[in-house]
Amino acid sequence: MDRFIDNHTERHNMKKIIIFALLMIAVLIIPAFAVDNLIVSDPMRIGVGARPLGMGKAYVAMAEDGDGIFSNPAGLGKIDGPKLTSMYSNVLGDVSYIVLGGAYPATKNSAIGLGAVVSGVSSISLYDSNAQPAGSANWGSSVVFLSYGLNLEDAKLQLGGSVKYYNQGGSGTKDIESASASGLGVDVGAIYSPSDMLSLGLNAQNPFSTKLESGNKVENSLITNIKGGVKVTLRPTESQKINILADADMAKRRPAALHFGAEYLPVPNIAIRAGLDDKDITAGVGLRAGGMEFNYAYHPYGSVAEDSTHYFSVSYVGPDKKDDSADLELSVVKPADKSVIYADNIEVTGTIKTKKGAAYPVKINGINAAVDPSGNFTFNLTVDKVGKKLIVVEATDISGKVIAKDSRKVLRLVQFSDVGDKYWAKKPIEHTGTVGLIQGYPDGTFRPDRSLTRAEMATLLVRAKNARIPGYARKVFKDVSTKYWAANYIEAAERMGLIKGYPGGKFCPNSRVNKAEAITILARFDSLLLSAEEDKPYRDVAVKHWAAKYISAAKDSGMLSYIEGGKLRPKEDVSRAEAVEMLSKTNMAGKQINELLSWDRGYELELARPVIRAGLD
Repeated sequence: MDRFIDNHTERHNMKKIIIFALLMIAVLIIPAFAVDNLIVSDPMRIGVGARPLGMGKAYVAMAEDGDGIFSNPAGLGKIDGPKLTSMYSNVLGDVSYIVLGGAYPATKNSAIGLGAVVSGVSSISLYDSNAQPAGSANWGSSVVFLSYGLNLEDAKLQLGGSVKYYNQGGSGTKDIESASASGLGVDVGAIYSPSDMLSLGLNAQNPFSTKLESGNKVENSLITNIKGGVKVTLRPTESQKINILADADMAKRRPAALHFGAEYLPVPNIAIRAGLDDKDITAGVGLRAGGMEFNYAYHPYGSVAEDSTHYFSVSYVGPDKKDDSADLELSVVKPADKSVIYADNIEVTGTIKTKKGAAYPVKINGINAAVDPSGNFTFNLTVDKVGKKLIVVEATDISGKVIAKDSRKVLRLVQFSDVGDKYWAKKPIEHTGTVGLIQGYPDGTFRPDRSLTRAEMATLLVRAKNARIPGYARKVFKDVSTKYWAANYIEAAERMGLIKGYPGGKFCPNSRVNKAEAITILARFDSLLLSAEEDKPYRDVAVKHWAAKYISAAKDSGMLSYIEGGKLRPKEDVSRAEAVEMLSKTNMAGKQINELLSWDRGYELELARPVIRAGLD
C-alpha cells in the first residue's frame, strides 16, 4: 500500500503509492478506467448476480428478474411480480462484494427497480519510508440504481433506463479522505424479441459523460461501455429448455470483450450453466424452490489463482406460475375452421367450462364477449374487408392474462347477385374480384355474359400487373377523353405495351373484343412460348389463322380449359366471364389467387386487406 511520509516530499510520494496500491486492487478485483492518469473503479465491472457470472456475463439479451436492474434495465418490462436478488462474495480473501436489488411491477407492462452494488476493503496496513507501521486505512466504492423498464407488447420491444449514484472513498489519512468522490450516471437499454426463440439486447452504460468529483476538486470519468447481445432459446422437449447467449462489450481505451454462455434446464427448477468471459471459463448451477432461487457461480480472473472466486446469489422470484389453462376448457363451436363466407359479419359461438366454477372473461379479436351463467357465448364479429380473416377467441384472468386461446381462419369472398352457385365461372369471378382485379356494377351485379370491351381488357391487364396508375390521364388516343372512366388504365396499358391502338391514333375503347383477340392479348401478357403450328388447335381455327400460334399456346397452358368440344368460335365476342376465366390462369393473376386460397399463410390478427379498386363499367 501507499507509504506514509511526514515531510512534503514524503507526502507527495505517499499519494502516488496510494494510487498505485488502489490501481493494483482495481486490476485484481475491479478493472479500472484510466482518464488523464486518474483512476476510477466501477464496482459493476466484476459482474452482478451468480446466474450471469456462471454464463460468462452473457446476459444483456436475457436480463430476467431482479438481475435486470444491473445487466439491462429493459428486462424489467416483463416483471409480473415482486422480485428480490442478493449476492455476496469475498474476493482475494480481503475485499467484500455485496449486491442487493429489488423490482416491483408499476403497471401490467412496466416495473421499477432499486439496487445497490457495494465493494470494500478494510484495515489496509500503511507503512512509512522505513517500512515501519504507520496505521491503517479503509477504501470502498458503491453504486445505487433506480431503474424503470417498459414492455411494448405489440412492438415486441422492451425499453428501460437507470439513474445511478456512484460513491467511492476511504479513511485513514487526509490524502485518502480527500480522494473520496461521487457522481451520477445513466444506463439505457432495449430488448427486441421477434419470436419466443430469439432475443436481441443492447445496454449503453454511462453513454453520457459520467464524472466523479473528489474532495480535492479533481474530476475523474467513467468510460462509456456499449453492451450488445443475442439469446437463442431451444426447447428439446416440453419440460426442457436451453438458453444460448453471446455478448460483446465495446468501450474506449479497452479492447472489445466477448462473452459466451449457455444454460440448460433439464426440468423447470434446475439449471446447469457454463460460459466464457473473454478468456476465463466459468460455470454455475441454479435451483428454484418455494419461490426462491439459489445460484452458484465459479468465475476465475486470469492467472491469479487466489482469485478463482465463488459467488452465491439468493433471490426471490415468486411462486411457480400455475397453469390455469388446466382448470378450464375453451371450445369454439362456430364458425368451423377454414370457412368461406360472403357476408360482412359472422357469428362466433362457443363454450367455456371451468373445474372450479370460476368466471373467465372471453375476448374475440380483443373485444369482450358476453358469457351466460352456463358458460356459453355468442358474438357477432364484423368482417369489414374481403380476404383473409383470423378470428382469435381468448379466455383471460382478472388481470387480463390470456390463459386459454383458440382460433379460426375465415376467408371472405366477393359475391355478385347474378353469379349463382351453379354458374360455370363462379370461382374465377369471385377469386379475381376478391384480390381486386375486377369489380361489378353499383347494383351488385357482374353481368358475366356481357361482351368485354377494349377498355375493360386494358383495365384487367394493368390491374393484374399491379402497375402504378397515373394520377391524371394524358390524351394518348384521339377517341379517349381524359375524363373517360378507364383513361388512366388505357394510358398505362399503352405505355407498358399490353394493348395497342389502331392506325390514325384511335383506341376504340368501347369496341368489343373477340375471342381470338382476347387470347392473343393474354398469351402475350403471360409471355407464353410460341411454336410453329402443324395442326389446327381447334376445328374452326386454321393452321394459317393469324392467331393460331397464340391460340395453340394458350390451349397448351391450360388457359382455355373451359372450352368444351372442338370449336373455339374465334370471331365471337369474348364475354366478361370468359376473360376472367382466362386471366385467372395467367401466371401473375394465378399467383395472387393461389396466395388468397392458401390457408397456411397470411392469416394474422386484424389483418388488413387492400380495398377493392375501381370497377369495370
